[in-house]
Amino acid sequence: MLLLLIVEDDRDCRDVISAMLSEAGYSVHDACDGPRALQKMRSIHPDLVLLDYGLPAPKDGEDFLRAKVADTEFVGIPVVVMSGFNLPRQIDGAVAVIQKPFDFDGLIALIQRFARASRKPDTNIAA
Repeated sequence: MLLLLIVEDDRDCRDVISAMLSEAGYSVHDACDGPRALQKMRSIHPDLVLLDYGLPAPKDGEDFLRAKVADTEFVGIPVVVMSGFNLPRQIDGAVAVIQKPFDFDGLIALIQRFARASRKPDTNIAA
């Protein structure tokens, strides 16, 4: 099961995304800001992070991405940026950018594309 981390400051939006992804069969964790997200990443090592780029200070989306890229513990964890603002299609440190509101099927396709590609083989599975 893929482990996802949703980083979103809007509680209602975070709850809706979490519920939809949980219902789709993903293991979902969440954080409301950048510092909590980095802390949670250290403990759960997610397969993919969904990041609201418009997070409030002290660590907005850009700061979060800089901190994530600078930390060798997070190498290989893809980040998909979500934003209600019109952002460039490419942002340093992110594998994709999606516009809110987004199509749920499109989000699932992105998750499948990037999380599976980055996932390490599970060595705990018995042959």
